[in-house]
Amino acid sequence: MSRPLLLLLLGALFATLAVLVDEPDPEARLSAAAARLEQRIEAAQQELNALVEEEARLVSSWGPQAWMDRQAEVLERELDRTGTLLYVEVDDSLLAWSGDLIGYEDPGQGVNLRASVRIGSMMVHATRPVWSAPLVQNRYLREGFHESLRPTEGLMAVPPARPGVDIRAGAATALLRVAWRDGAMELGAWLWWRAALIACASMLLIAALWKACEQLLNRQRILAVALFIAGLILMRWLSLAFGHSAPFDRWPLFDPAVYATGWWFPSLGDLAINAVLLALGSLFALRAARHQRPSSKPTTAFVALIIPMFHAAAITWLTIGLVGSSTIDLDLYHLQGLGAFGVVALVVVALLMAGWCLTVLAAMKLLAPRTVRRYVAPALLAAGTSVLAHHLLGVRDTVLFLWPLVGLAVFLSGRARAFGFLHGVLLLAVLAGTSTHIIAKHMSERERNERSVLAERLAMREDPVLEQLFRDSAPAIRRDMDLYRLFASGSYCDPTDLQKLVKQPHFSGYWERYDLRLFGYDPQGELRCATDLDAPLGFTVDSAAFPAGVSDMPDLFVDERIGGELYYHARIAIMPNDSAPPAQLVVELKPRSLSQGAGFPDLLLAGTDELARRTERYSQARYVNGLLMDRRGPVSHPQRWNRALDDELWYVESGQDFLAKSVGGNVVMVLGLPHRTFLDRITTFSYMFTLFGLLMLIALGTHAALTGTMPDLGIGTKVRAALVLFAITGLVFFGIGSQRLLTRQFEEREANASLDKARAVSQELRRRIGDERIDSEAYTGYLNYLLSQLGNAYFTDLTLYAPDGRWLASTRPQMLSQGLLGPRMDHSAYARLAIRQQSAFVHQERVGTAGFRTAYLPVLDSKGNGQAFLALPSFADQAQQSEERAQLLVAVVNLFVLLFALSVLLAVFISNWTTRPLDVLKRALARVALRGNNQPIHYRGNDEVGELVAVYNQKVEELRESAERLARSERESAWREMARQVAHEVKNPLTPMKLGIQHFQYTFDPKATDAKERLDRFAKSMVEQIDTLNGVASAFSQFAQMPAASPTELDLCEVVRAAVDVFHASPGITITHQEEGPLPVLADREHMLRVLNNLIKNAVQAMPEDHDGRIDVIARREGARARIEVRDNGAGIPAEARDRIFTPSFTTKSSGMGLGLAMVKRMVEQAGGRVWFESEEGKGTRFFVELPLRR
Repeated sequence: MSRPLLLLLLGALFATLAVLVDEPDPEARLSAAAARLEQRIEAAQQELNALVEEEARLVSSWGPQAWMDRQAEVLERELDRTGTLLYVEVDDSLLAWSGDLIGYEDPGQGVNLRASVRIGSMMVHATRPVWSAPLVQNRYLREGFHESLRPTEGLMAVPPARPGVDIRAGAATALLRVAWRDGAMELGAWLWWRAALIACASMLLIAALWKACEQLLNRQRILAVALFIAGLILMRWLSLAFGHSAPFDRWPLFDPAVYATGWWFPSLGDLAINAVLLALGSLFALRAARHQRPSSKPTTAFVALIIPMFHAAAITWLTIGLVGSSTIDLDLYHLQGLGAFGVVALVVVALLMAGWCLTVLAAMKLLAPRTVRRYVAPALLAAGTSVLAHHLLGVRDTVLFLWPLVGLAVFLSGRARAFGFLHGVLLLAVLAGTSTHIIAKHMSERERNERSVLAERLAMREDPVLEQLFRDSAPAIRRDMDLYRLFASGSYCDPTDLQKLVKQPHFSGYWERYDLRLFGYDPQGELRCATDLDAPLGFTVDSAAFPAGVSDMPDLFVDERIGGELYYHARIAIMPNDSAPPAQLVVELKPRSLSQGAGFPDLLLAGTDELARRTERYSQARYVNGLLMDRRGPVSHPQRWNRALDDELWYVESGQDFLAKSVGGNVVMVLGLPHRTFLDRITTFSYMFTLFGLLMLIALGTHAALTGTMPDLGIGTKVRAALVLFAITGLVFFGIGSQRLLTRQFEEREANASLDKARAVSQELRRRIGDERIDSEAYTGYLNYLLSQLGNAYFTDLTLYAPDGRWLASTRPQMLSQGLLGPRMDHSAYARLAIRQQSAFVHQERVGTAGFRTAYLPVLDSKGNGQAFLALPSFADQAQQSEERAQLLVAVVNLFVLLFALSVLLAVFISNWTTRPLDVLKRALARVALRGNNQPIHYRGNDEVGELVAVYNQKVEELRESAERLARSERESAWREMARQVAHEVKNPLTPMKLGIQHFQYTFDPKATDAKERLDRFAKSMVEQIDTLNGVASAFSQFAQMPAASPTELDLCEVVRAAVDVFHASPGITITHQEEGPLPVLADREHMLRVLNNLIKNAVQAMPEDHDGRIDVIARREGARARIEVRDNGAGIPAEARDRIFTPSFTTKSSGMGLGLAMVKRMVEQAGGRVWFESEEGKGTRFFVELPLRR
């Protein structure tokens, strides 16, 4: 069975197996997953029981406070690992705890394991989360099983009414019920099995196609390439037309929402597959080009150069589509946002560029060796064609149609001078620079379009935070009995009453961003209380002008009539019970000119605000009627807008690239990004250069591992590799050290800044509350109001805890009400401040996946007694902290990559500078000839190379003297040998001539009747002997004065065919020849023909009589050399004669003068080759001629 057929059958087998891999039964898989989870929950319960018993023993031995102090680190590690919380109660009073006791008072946010141990009046409790279901869910908070249980992906807890599998974990009743999330069964191990089988089938089918087409290369190369490419296209068409099933419709990599540009490129995964297939097509074309005879025709050169041009145009089009027709973030200026899709996209670009390089290599094989100048005209014509095609398609970017020309110039230069390290670096620079230019330019265009849309949306955007807060506060206001009594009393109230009953408990904190007006109406509709003398705006216009209620809150309305700015209006019916006639509270909220206070934490916002996430990187400013109303980010904006603006304006100022967008005629939204400097562009280039370099090293290493051949590395390459390796090693350690140092400095700076702010707030808080005891519930409303004032003044979040660790008040009370924080101070902070009496403590805490930093300080009265503990949690700036940390890491990585690229360039410079004297010495040694004019090397250095040069110059002089003595001796020896040989060859015919003359002299009788006949015979004999003497003289003259070679480029296969044709009709001998593609060499055609004629003639003459002779002439490649083998089955060469077979005048034949093989050796060596033989007596001889192939 042929190999292509075997591979085809194996590919079909794997494809069949892939089809047979089906989705598992959801119910069976759910039961198995539930059983595994139940076992882990049971093990977790046992671990929890053991933990609580051990901790109870320690609490009983040490006491609650000492236990809380000594075990603080252990409890924190357990909290991080398993989420376990412990708390100690004595006579139902909480004395010690771990964490902040989330769920202690309201455990209804999930499913927890519990364990308790009683020791006398002391109870030690422990809870460990199994399933968490936070009230607010967003990118930081998601429902799910605790990661320590290692649940099966896609498993979730469901209400008892839904279908599922109960998990009891040893209990009599079900602990919870589990089921699959929507779409969870679409993914699983079976998909990986199917994908692996499909990949194996595809590789086997492609290998079968490769082998089948490879068999055509010796006969129909163009047809083989066309069939291979057509086969790839057919397989790809079949996969796209009939392959839209798992896994291709399940994995995000094949999601058209990520990337799609057409039927052939419906997803990023399909683009990656197509890039691999394109590279394979180029690789097969390169394989075929090695069998093609190079051509020097201008038309061939034009075609060979225009193909890479159009291939490059296709790559450019695909790369532009990858940027413009996708949602992938390829902004290399913000490396932290690159993501997995971005990495895949960059690898795809690298694959496309690798395919182009293979295409260029194939094109180079079609071109006959010549200087680069000979290709200028075809290259200019190809470049002109490319420019014209781009112009007709509307492409005006010069880089897009000139970069392949630069790449071709690098390849041509490498072809003329041996492709080396410098050429590789230049090629990587061209490809990386082109990719960087395309990605950066079109990402900038895409970002500008997106920024324009974002600016328009942000200009008139509603406030989701305010709506969330209103949703939380409205129910309590509706049922507020004190507020109802105030409005229904029949008398007018003081505005301070509204401040105390409404503003302080319900509209503090984030609400300070708005100017608040409150109006209270009794059940009869009479105004009883107001914070402003002007009437409510909502009463001055027709109610039909108001839009519908916001979201699910019919009491809240939004309007845009106040200067184009958003204006919130709420009418809340106050009804403490269903039978009471409703009073009414009117709330009006107008944005202030500038945002006051800290930002609102994303932790409290339900869902995912994609608009906010997309605008995090921008500095923002919003102007209404020319006045700055809001701003975000570190950039300072002018108080008034004074630039001329039609629709939008792009401008650069203070190192920022700004877009100003006019919306509605009176609102201007400004979004800014840091302006891209030249250093930024160099850094992004360094990223691509490093990526391409790493991928190239991986490809070369893989090729070396698969073929088992390692490239020969010269001294220069070794020096460069060593320098780059040393640079990478140093840069790795430098990067790690710098990252750690900068991170530590960043954390210390932030911690000190938090403590400084906490001390300032603490002093102001102490001034406000004096020496009063504030740990009672009566102060809760006032403390919330006071903290909101201080929080707005210092732009920070604040939380106040009682001396026993209880929560008292906060600028973010929603964190407690939503169950995101517990009712107790973090146990680590309490242990250090309350038990160890430290003066301050900074702690990194976590809610969900959001980490934030909290600074703790004690609040002391005038006597130094503790009144409370103040905490400054950075809820609102966790995104800013993450961004700052990411920027810090990116800065280190940028520096690393930039220094790496510079180290490569320095490696090239240093290695060239170091090895240049060695190259000079190498070239000089290459020119050394025994009888040549060997010139000394002039080197001024006093280093080791200088000593080597001095030794070389000395040896050159010694060689010159030795060569003169040897030449003199050889001339003398040659004359003696030539004289001896000539005398021997001349003596041979002279002896019979002498004897013949003497015999003729004694026996000739002129009068005899046969005298004339005898005279004719004598004359004929003398003429034959004279001809022999003449032949001897001619042979030696020809050997001594063999004409110089006139090398030209020729195909050895043609010479072989010509020589074989001459001897093809030799009687009794069968002569065959085999050839392996064109074998271009640089040699004298006449000399090569004489070489082959001589070898074949010798083989013919070596055949014994009555013997079926066979002579095989084989021409083939051996690496970078062409080898001709002349094989016969004659008598062979005797062992004693083999050492002298190429010696002039030596022969084993009965005729001839032994000069033929000596001339063969001389002519082959003149062509830069070598000749040798292998012989076995009685079986035959094989002569080999080897010449270097023309590159």
